[in-house]
Amino acid sequence: MMRIHRIVLALSLAFPMSVVASDPPEPEVAEAVEASEAEEAMVGDVAADTASDAEAVPVAAPQAGRLPAMTYFSSIASDKVFDILKRHPALSGIDKELAGSPLTLVVTHTLRPTAGGQAAGFLTAVLAGSTLGLIPMVSNEMLVLRYEVMLNGKTVTSYSFERTATRAMNLWSAGRDDGYEGLGKAGMEWVESTATEVSAKLAGDPALDAVRREIEYYFPPGA
Repeated sequence: MMRIHRIVLALSLAFPMSVVASDPPEPEVAEAVEASEAEEAMVGDVAADTASDAEAVPVAAPQAGRLPAMTYFSSIASDKVFDILKRHPALSGIDKELAGSPLTLVVTHTLRPTAGGQAAGFLTAVLAGSTLGLIPMVSNEMLVLRYEVMLNGKTVTSYSFERTATRAMNLWSAGRDDGYEGLGKAGMEWVESTATEVSAKLAGDPALDAVRREIEYYFPPGA
């Protein structure tokens, strides 16, 4: 045993064990690695910020624009109908004296007796005359109101409204201006209601919107 220990000791002294240590990285390599890692972290932060900003910004809903300027004509209740139409934001460009405008908003009306109203009107007119106005004259008429938008004389869109009403008139007051242009109070109120209704219809009319977009394409607002 003593001989074995001596042999081991001699070998250990002749061939000492060395610990191999890895060389530290050169300074340039270490700096390049750190810069690359920092750049990757920065790119990740920018991408995260961009994604969060995109989610935070709301998408604005498209809004209907104002319709182009139009010349206005009306055969009935011109001022009242005009005021109602012009109150609507989409129709604020209408004008009674807009010279040279290719667009025109025309309001026309027809008032005609119905078949039964014509016979009743004739009979009551005879009775009213024979009784010196003690019996009123009765009429039954249909009022048709038409709103038409024209571009260079051609119809772009139109809306019509109809109303049938029976009226009793005194012989001596017939034909006088009652402030309602021969329609009566109820008839005039109906005309005004059609102006309110057609304002909303014209504002959302696809044909008029196409005209508006085409005009704005060639003549941008504010240009």
